[in-house]
Amino acid sequence: MQDDGTRHGAPRSCEWALALGIAALACAVVPVVGDWVSAPLGVAALGLGSFGSHVADRDGLPGMWHGLVGALLGLAALAAVLFSVAIGALGP
Repeated sequence: MQDDGTRHGAPRSCEWALALGIAALACAVVPVVGDWVSAPLGVAALGLGSFGSHVADRDGLPGMWHGLVGALLGLAALAAVLFSVAIGALGP
């Protein structure tokens, strides 16, 4: 079976967005150090997820939902980091 160079699955950016979104949300629950790790992972998941879901929708590829879920997980991780920083700034 020969490969004709076309992809029949989800774009790689959707797969990466989902993985990075899960990792970002998992790191967001770790105090202090998790904020430094979770913020860049969340931004990457948000960017890759929005780009990948757009490409998958435009080209009719499966996996658009993986990109959307990854972007939403990245957004949730960023919200958790911002909440953590805000609470830390208002603390005693």
